[in-house]
Amino acid sequence: MDGSSEGNGPAGEQSAAAGLVGAISTCTKEQKQQILELPGEGDQWKKKTQQIERQLKCLAFQNPGPLLADFNPETREQQKKACLSMINQDCFNNTKKLVKKYDKHGRLLSSKADLCDCLEKNCLGCFYPCPKCNSTKCGAECRCNRKWVYDQIQIEAGPVIRFPF
Repeated sequence: MDGSSEGNGPAGEQSAAAGLVGAISTCTKEQKQQILELPGEGDQWKKKTQQIERQLKCLAFQNPGPLLADFNPETREQQKKACLSMINQDCFNNTKKLVKKYDKHGRLLSSKADLCDCLEKNCLGCFYPCPKCNSTKCGAECRCNRKWVYDQIQIEAGPVIRFPF
């Protein structure tokens, strides 16, 4: 090192940029050509100087203004909670209310049929007895007061059995 004050990082770049701007603005045309090692007159010279000036402007410090000085984390947290509550209200208010599909005895409310969960109309019950209602027509979940039905059953490489009603 020769003892010059070259800095690394943003502060060093800013001071170097400020020094370079001052040096370039006070130089004569011949000195600028020697510093930048550019050919003589022409568009290349103008483009190169404009490019350097743009880069120097980007390196200069830009004051963020009162945004960071007036930052209050408590206010920010309140604003965030307000936004989240508004989003949650909009998203969850539109949910449909589930309507029961089966009555208390496990029969379909739409057709009063006692349909097995295998979706076969004439099935007498092909599951183990339900621990809640002791019916052999309940599948994985008891049919009594259930709010959903099986739309279809698809077995690998087999036919698709659809809800008959």
